[in-house]
Amino acid sequence: MRSGESPRPEPPAGADGRHASVRADPGSASSFGDPLAGLPETARKLLLAAKRIIAGDGFGALTLNRVAAESGENKAMISYYFGNKAGLVAAVLDSVIHDEYVVSQRRMKGLDPSQRREQVVREMRHMSDAADEFVVFFELLPHVLRDEALRRRIAELYKWYWDAKLEWLGLAGRGGTAGDAELLGLSQILSAVIDGLALQAAIDPDMDLSVPYRVFARMLAGAVALPNGTGDAAALLRDAGGAPVDGRDA
Repeated sequence: MRSGESPRPEPPAGADGRHASVRADPGSASSFGDPLAGLPETARKLLLAAKRIIAGDGFGALTLNRVAAESGENKAMISYYFGNKAGLVAAVLDSVIHDEYVVSQRRMKGLDPSQRREQVVREMRHMSDAADEFVVFFELLPHVLRDEALRRRIAELYKWYWDAKLEWLGLAGRGGTAGDAELLGLSQILSAVIDGLALQAAIDPDMDLSVPYRVFARMLAGAVALPNGTGDAAALLRDAGGAPVDGRDA
């Protein structure tokens, strides 16, 4: 415990070893839930230190001693807040590009529908430009793919990211079951564009992302009609010829 930090009762540990007081909940009831809501300041410092280490020196450099030294916190606080290294890694996954999404959501809130599409492309570009955050994600990805618990966790986080995209476009909660599937497909494509261009930019830092995003803006304008009072989600997704987009060749 740091000098001057008030003692607190030990919160109950969860099944993954992390304390319930800091466990992120990607599946929260909120339509745009914050997976890091309520995270104490000390835990945030430890988390940010872990991300800096991974971004700078790779996953292999992540040790509890290094995190303690980087954060200026007592090593025991890592166990207190996260249980063990696995718990810390899970929390790092929860936090990847988290702040960028929250800030983007604030900027998108209350925008006129006529402004949303253009602003969404700006926000997507902002996501892809978050180089350090994506470096952390790409460093962790091989470990995620080999760890069933982490893989399930990132799958839940992607649901949060998809909801965020629909919130940006003002499309969240529209349509029935078939419509929801169409909107899910749209949000998955938006995420794929962000991730894919971020990967290319990580490989080639000199890559000019303005060109692919300019092209994507034209594609989005031709494919998605933003809400105009209709509750039919399928009607929002049309190809340039007016036919519903179903992913099959004509």
